[in-house]
Amino acid sequence: MNCIICSSELTKKIFNNTLYKCDVCSFVTCSDEFTEEELSEIYTANYFNGGEYLNYLSDEFAIRKNSRNRINQIQKLFPSYNPESLLEIGCAYGIFGDVMKSVYSNAKYVGYDIAQEACEYGQKNLNLNTICKDFLKVDTKETYSDVFMWDVIEHLPSPEKIIEKIAQKTEQGSRLFITTGDIDRLLPKIQGKNWRQIHPPSHLHYFSKKTLTILLEKNGFFVKKIYYPPISRSVKQTWYSLFLLNKKGNYFTKKIYEKIPKNLFWSINTYDLVFIAAEKR
Repeated sequence: MNCIICSSELTKKIFNNTLYKCDVCSFVTCSDEFTEEELSEIYTANYFNGGEYLNYLSDEFAIRKNSRNRINQIQKLFPSYNPESLLEIGCAYGIFGDVMKSVYSNAKYVGYDIAQEACEYGQKNLNLNTICKDFLKVDTKETYSDVFMWDVIEHLPSPEKIIEKIAQKTEQGSRLFITTGDIDRLLPKIQGKNWRQIHPPSHLHYFSKKTLTILLEKNGFFVKKIYYPPISRSVKQTWYSLFLLNKKGNYFTKKIYEKIPKNLFWSINTYDLVFIAAEKR
């Protein structure tokens, strides 16, 4: 196995041999290999309801708030921002696309996701062009002024190929926006293998601002901004992610979870979720 960032041979195993870490650039990836069928089985309706998410749509208020905050940040970075053609990879139910279209109604939007139920929701309930396909396998002549990958690059079997394809489908001045966990931050260093982002096969790759910057620059993108924003979530989903997701949980944590109101939301910043804005050279 070679590193997808610097092409060096991955030989160092960490966290009970569950992950590989590159000795050269420090990129971290899952040590196990999964078939396409195994990975596709993850992203069924259960993924958004009792899997990685307790109930995705019950967090819609928070998702919309995060979407608006991201758009506000983009507008600050690009004062004359006026996108023409929008591509969202990993669009889920299309909530970001819906918020984006409410602000930029003339922009052409397309979202790709491999979760059938989620794409159908975007089509039927939000009147969006959400397509249930793997973007890497899509044969299209379309080009895009703006590409969004919100908390998705860590899920992709071949993120380097996706970035390469995005580079092919964008022109000079096009923009690419990515959020993902940053494994080089303080919290993951303290928590080690217990960091909440580490749960393959859902999360396969663990980037940092350094490794993600290298990958983007290799494909002709200039990184314009890197920052660590707060994220709005329901308190119930936060507790679920921290103490119950992929864990047995004890009596105490389960009882607290049961008592948390569904409509209780908060904004929290653990400074380990990175937002990167890049521009095509």
